[in-house]
Amino acid sequence: MTSKGKQYSTIVRRAGLAWGKGDLQKAIAVVQEGIALATENGDSEVVRVFQRDLESYQRAAVGEELDL
Repeated sequence: MTSKGKQYSTIVRRAGLAWGKGDLQKAIAVVQEGIALATENGDSEVVRVFQRDLESYQRAAVGEELDL
């Protein structure tokens, strides 16, 4: 079984790759997966970190939409 740390690391990497490619919706979806996983695992601090990331991605996505 994969460790929780490795699972979280993979989520962060996937979100970062999506963000770097400009695919904010995918980055948001990946971070939401991370929140669900951390919630399921009872890792409240990780949930808070992912929620902070999610808010940043959502603000960026709204900003990009407004620039169109």
